[in-house]
Amino acid sequence: MKINAKFYYSIFFFGFGCNSPFSEGQPQIALNDVSLIGKENLSIQKTIALETTSENLMGIDIRVRFDRESFYLMDEGNKDGIHQFDRNGDYLGVIAPVGDGPDHLPKMDDFFINSDGSVEVLSGIGDQATLYHISESGEISVVFETGYLASSFTKLPNGEYLLYGSYNLPFTKHRLIKTDPQGNELSSYLENSYQNSLLPMTERNFFINGKNIHVIESFQPYVYKYQNDSLERIAQMDFGRYTIPNYFWEEDIMESFGKMSEAGFANLHSIFEDEQLMLLSVHLQKPEGIFKELVFIDKNTDKVQKLSTNLNDDLLYHYPIGVNDGQVMFLTYRSVILDGLPQHMLEKIQNEIPEEEFDYPVILTAKIQFDE
Repeated sequence: MKINAKFYYSIFFFGFGCNSPFSEGQPQIALNDVSLIGKENLSIQKTIALETTSENLMGIDIRVRFDRESFYLMDEGNKDGIHQFDRNGDYLGVIAPVGDGPDHLPKMDDFFINSDGSVEVLSGIGDQATLYHISESGEISVVFETGYLASSFTKLPNGEYLLYGSYNLPFTKHRLIKTDPQGNELSSYLENSYQNSLLPMTERNFFINGKNIHVIESFQPYVYKYQNDSLERIAQMDFGRYTIPNYFWEEDIMESFGKMSEAGFANLHSIFEDEQLMLLSVHLQKPEGIFKELVFIDKNTDKVQKLSTNLNDDLLYHYPIGVNDGQVMFLTYRSVILDGLPQHMLEKIQNEIPEEEFDYPVILTAKIQFDE
């Protein structure tokens, strides 16, 4: 039975207070039923300009992770290394550069930041995947090699790993596996029954939110939580007319993807949360362009609302990167801020984003005001 988002959350919060709205049951959130808010409902609380030179120019599609000390950015377009910035935005250099030579990696698909400041990087080539460890001094060593062709990964607190391999038969009989610290398979999840050819996916599948590990995957409407060696489906999105059609799984990818793109389709892109707020980012590919709808869930009330953005001319809040202290963190660019903010808001932060030789990324922290 489909549950209206507003109705479900009203019932849930009455019984569970400040707990995650997805910790019990499996709600279905109908995207079309969530009320729309505008950019004026977000107020910028903090800006961090990321120092940019000719050595670290990046595009707009960037995978971001952060800890208490640093921000780590990987350009999804070229994946040439991990660019590290301190919390003030000062550039600290590139970690694990990709290229030839003993101090470089052959390829980069995903990365993980350890608590000691070292980095682990996943590199898949051919029918093999290798996990590398890069020390704080830059020394590269192999953690393990595996015949499971993974495209993303995360590390569990006990030193074990989750690897995601997408729909690439015969290399991935299960789309998700768990390994020991040496790469030996311990458990498998999400059996892969897809028989047609599918291009390798390299999206971000794992999101560590506090003590929770959430998992999403392309072409699926589900949000999972990994806990106690099990994968629990905790929510399902109803994308309405943009739901992945059944023929996508039955026809050759070159034919079905073209038809699906003409009609438009939706994908879960990211999930972030803390004790106060949850954000589900939905990627919408329509004939007229690429859009996102950001679904905000106030975990202290029953409020569920969404913000619409698009890749063509509305990038200000297009790339959320985290939720912290009930506020949302976004990655954008100085030029986008100049074009996207009204003058009265721009005047408040203009001194924090001065003109430089190059356009540069900016991390915005914004507070959302839910409509009554």
